[in-house]
Amino acid sequence: MLGEKEEEPDESREKRRVFVSGHRNHETNTSKLLPEQYSHTVCSYDTIADTSFRAAIKLKLSTEEEAKRWLEDFQSSSGFTWRVSKTYPNGGRYNKYRVDFRCQRNNFGYVSKKMNKTNNTSCPATLFLILKRQLEEEDRKSRSGDPHMKEGLFLHVNLRHEHNHEVSCAEVRTKREVSAETIEKLKKLFESGHSPSSALDVLKYDLQVGEHHNYVYAAADRSVCPDLQFCYRLYYKLFKKAKGAAGGEEMFKELEQTLDDYNKEQGDVCARMCKTTDDQLVIAICTPMMRRVHASLRESGEMVFVDSSGSCGRHKHRIFLLLTHSSAGGLPLGVFITTSKTQPTISAAMELLQTVFPPDRFFGHPAGPLVIMTDDCAALRQALHEAFPEATLVLSVFHLLQAMWRWLWNGPNGIPKQHRTHLLSSFRGLVYASSPAALKEGYTMLIKDHIASQHPKFVRHLQEVFKRREEWAICLQAELPTRGTHTNNYVESATRVVKEKVLHRLKAYNLTQLVDFVITRMEAHYIRHLTDVANNLLQSSLKKELETEDIGRDSIVQVHYCGMQMYS
Repeated sequence: MLGEKEEEPDESREKRRVFVSGHRNHETNTSKLLPEQYSHTVCSYDTIADTSFRAAIKLKLSTEEEAKRWLEDFQSSSGFTWRVSKTYPNGGRYNKYRVDFRCQRNNFGYVSKKMNKTNNTSCPATLFLILKRQLEEEDRKSRSGDPHMKEGLFLHVNLRHEHNHEVSCAEVRTKREVSAETIEKLKKLFESGHSPSSALDVLKYDLQVGEHHNYVYAAADRSVCPDLQFCYRLYYKLFKKAKGAAGGEEMFKELEQTLDDYNKEQGDVCARMCKTTDDQLVIAICTPMMRRVHASLRESGEMVFVDSSGSCGRHKHRIFLLLTHSSAGGLPLGVFITTSKTQPTISAAMELLQTVFPPDRFFGHPAGPLVIMTDDCAALRQALHEAFPEATLVLSVFHLLQAMWRWLWNGPNGIPKQHRTHLLSSFRGLVYASSPAALKEGYTMLIKDHIASQHPKFVRHLQEVFKRREEWAICLQAELPTRGTHTNNYVESATRVVKEKVLHRLKAYNLTQLVDFVITRMEAHYIRHLTDVANNLLQSSLKKELETEDIGRDSIVQVHYCGMQMYS
């Protein structure tokens, strides 16, 4: 039993908890309030009304920690929340610890300025906790006339249970303090990436599964099911302490320190940050795993895919990914994060990213890759052209056709529904034309098409798109090392990884946390993925693509301390 070293028979324990000679009337009232895991000795009991009473109770507890734990359990079992009314010095002659409490509905007439209301009822209920000192010298006799001192009942509880408000309604439980156990659950959910609202949803779901039919009552108990405002207050309190401010100069300093610590840990400059001339913040990251992809993968010097994902943080930061393709799927070459998607900001980020690339970047091609594939984002493509002037920029076929389909469905363009599918199919024929001659012939036929000729806007739009045919026509890219890849599905898949595996479909608290997720969660994900490839633990669809014959041990040569080379 908590607070006692010796065990008592169940019958004796129950008798001691609910019965003391001369005070039989207390059994019904106190048994509903007092926590069952303790042995309570009721020394006096006075009935004031049907549910109101005054009682003097003693427990065999001897430390301040045990007294505070009993108070938490008493609040849980009784459903009442007690506020500190008065404290006393702990150095008293007779008392080791003493605190006076008042009912939470007695808040001295405080009125919320925002809500213009008060829960104050000037409730007269009180609770006094007094922990008596025990004699430390065995040969010294106590002068106290209290016979319970010899039995070790050092905690005295004076309870005035005279509430002037409803004590059994749901509203009482909605005002309870959130328990320490619930706070700890919320902390773990926040650390795993949950927002206040999603953490509360998980908490409610777990409570619903655990309580089952009693969920309707448990959901009204604030100690186990807090309100959303409390979750937000706790969230910002924890993350402001752990990750710094959500924005501003304080966050900038915290981020700068995080990057410095990371670079020291890696023994090289793997991440940098700076502010642009228009006061935008950019961060460039190239982790050790990304450096190895640069140095070891030939495809990194041939073709690179670039795409971005917005709203990764609460301040709408954008994260840009540079990837290359391989037999193991897309692998990252670098990441940069911006607070704006304008062309000058992206250019500044690309310039900064090149300062953290390894010396043997792009498989020994410092000028950059031969081909870069993106969607039709003008700001991104201009920035990439400035950073890698020798690279050929091509458009993703998927995004090209998607953009054409959206244009056809745009109401102001005036294309009727029955004509949209035909026009898109005709344009798709141009994209997949087998030769330059077939491309030119198909374009001429589409211009003269009986449906297309009915829509001058479409003809003008097609003419503008055809001027950029070198960027999207597959037949004109035969000399480029695309390896048959004409869509940026690799980077689309990587973007999904960022949202699901790194951010868990949530938003980062601030830029510091977002950077931390990239250098920890994202790095760890790709390391696990490559480990699964090496151990042949992939899904069946990718296994078929990587299926090879067994390679003899003699065909594997160690080229350096962390690299192997196979001859096949």
